[in-house]
Amino acid sequence: MTMKKFYGHTLLYLHETISLGSGDSAEFTEKFTAIYQPMMTELGARLFAIWETTTYNGHWPQVTVIWEVDAFADYARIGRAQAAGGSAHAQASAWKDYLRSIGAHGEGRIMYAGKYNKTLAQLRADGFGAGLVIQEIMETKPGRQDDYIRELERLYVPWSESTGKRWLGSFITTFRFNEVIHYWALDGDWDCFENHYPSWKGSPPAEIVTWMSVAPALRDGWEDSILSALPPSPLK
Repeated sequence: MTMKKFYGHTLLYLHETISLGSGDSAEFTEKFTAIYQPMMTELGARLFAIWETTTYNGHWPQVTVIWEVDAFADYARIGRAQAAGGSAHAQASAWKDYLRSIGAHGEGRIMYAGKYNKTLAQLRADGFGAGLVIQEIMETKPGRQDDYIRELERLYVPWSESTGKRWLGSFITTFRFNEVIHYWALDGDWDCFENHYPSWKGSPPAEIVTWMSVAPALRDGWEDSILSALPPSPLK
């Protein structure tokens, strides 16, 4: 197996999708801030985002959590600490007990950022708000993740940002050869749909015509969800 190109500046991101079973987001947030977030923070992970899926576009009840870490060494330390005999085993077990009690299940990913993504610290310094976002899980052609992001940044991002959808970043899933996840923050949260949708009236602009001709050669499909920030999220 070959790894994708890894840019020297790039941080790692741990992406968790948690389906809440019989739980709800209020209780989840309470347990998250009491048990899980302190443990992960102590182990060196920075909470990048925590969103819940909204009712009308996505799977619910579901929460998406993203942690920012510096390197695979941090990922290794987190794994060791949570394992049996590790320094955070008791906290990790308490968190798993809670998830088990509500019938939760989920999926984890290790991601790294696209070349021009901003870090959490940079986004916060810029006052970047991500209270309501579109998450796009993109299935690319095999091995074409970097190519897809490059063309997206060149053709789609400038137009998107002019129509109320600010590019939060693109992430490449490690250990998968055909997945990219994009996030778009919506100006004015829900007001964005009223103010900017449909994104064009009549004929699409030239750059989107070009994008529509380029993108199909680089992707096989995608799934969009609309996510809303929960209170602990640092980008609201």
